[in-house]
Amino acid sequence: MDGECLMKLRYSAFIIAVLLAIDLVSKIWIRANIPLYELTTLIPNFIDLTHVQNRGVSFSFLSDLNDSIRLPLLIGVSVLATTGMIFYQLRYWLELDEWTKYGLTWILPGAMGNLVDRAWFGHVTDFFHFRWFEFSFFVNNFADIFISFGVVCFIASSLVSFRSVKA
Repeated sequence: MDGECLMKLRYSAFIIAVLLAIDLVSKIWIRANIPLYELTTLIPNFIDLTHVQNRGVSFSFLSDLNDSIRLPLLIGVSVLATTGMIFYQLRYWLELDEWTKYGLTWILPGAMGNLVDRAWFGHVTDFFHFRWFEFSFFVNNFADIFISFGVVCFIASSLVSFRSVKA
């Protein structure tokens, strides 16, 4: 690996660390300062701040499972996915296109942040409540936003690859 490539990989690791810190610090602040289910309007009819504990994954899927099944399952899958992404990033860094590198750089801190929450507390702390007037979409956190942005980068990578194949 040449010096420039190694520098980009180090930069990616730095961004991952900063984003992970943003996620973890925001969750610590929410748990310390916002009572459960208290609602504060940030942007009227669009975003509220509220403290909820998501025991499952997206949209609380699997939250009703018994803790003895839910926690090992969700933590195990998260550890495997995170480890796999780190391995993939390190192993294939030279072959990856820029959009895939960006995607991994955004998804990894999100996956790690939610993994830490789930392993430490048995749930993930969510606090951004997205809605449109009275229609509620979801409540999430910075980790979820990072993961979503990373997925958009992966989609961009696929679109760029698809266009280059067709050309």
